[in-house]
Amino acid sequence: MSYHNVLFLLIFYSLCKYLTVASGRASVFVLRARETTQIKSWDHAVGVICVEEAGGQISDWSGKPLDLAADLTSRRIIYPSGGVLVSNDALHDKLVEMISENYK
Repeated sequence: MSYHNVLFLLIFYSLCKYLTVASGRASVFVLRARETTQIKSWDHAVGVICVEEAGGQISDWSGKPLDLAADLTSRRIIYPSGGVLVSNDALHDKLVEMISENYK
């Protein structure tokens, strides 16, 4: 197996995962939305800014930008389709395509 095929599973809290992508130490971070867990905007807002300022992209699994103001009940819950995808600019569109082809 070449190093191109090796996947690393890093255990961090949300912000560290974003910063790992923003710094170039990782190429992608994928978070699957689960019915039992709420995704809160405050866990992701700063990371979104850092990745975008570093030239990366953040979207839901369908390629739509995260709407951090989607929750009108003031609980700041976000509702990404499928989950959250964070990556460098070069990989993002291909990852969205791969996920949309394989995730139902």
